[in-house]
Amino acid sequence: MQEILSKKILGQRIKSLRTEKAYAQAYVANFLNLSRSNYSQIELGNQYPTYHTLNAISRHYNKSYEWLLHGQEEQESAEISRMNISFVSVVKELEANLKSFSVSLSQLKEELEQLKNEMIVS
Repeated sequence: MQEILSKKILGQRIKSLRTEKAYAQAYVANFLNLSRSNYSQIELGNQYPTYHTLNAISRHYNKSYEWLLHGQEEQESAEISRMNISFVSVVKELEANLKSFSVSLSQLKEELEQLKNEMIVS
């Protein structure tokens, strides 16, 4: 029963991609080099697509295999996104600290110049 269910869910995902773009089954079947009937069987969940067909669908709709097979994006790419967000916030914090440090350094330089001038005048 699980095998039939997974074929049906995979077919539904593939169909949703096609209908989202308002493509006809014949159009998709043509670019996949399948008969419309064969492609229809994939969408109905009566047969699995071949690796080649799944690869072509993945590339055409810019979706990962993970999404096609399981309905979710790869955890790795989600983790990379989280890391990128974290990296950006660290960079922004470092930039703010550097700016603050630069202001403090300029103030210290001015104070040193004042001290030198006071020592020369005395």
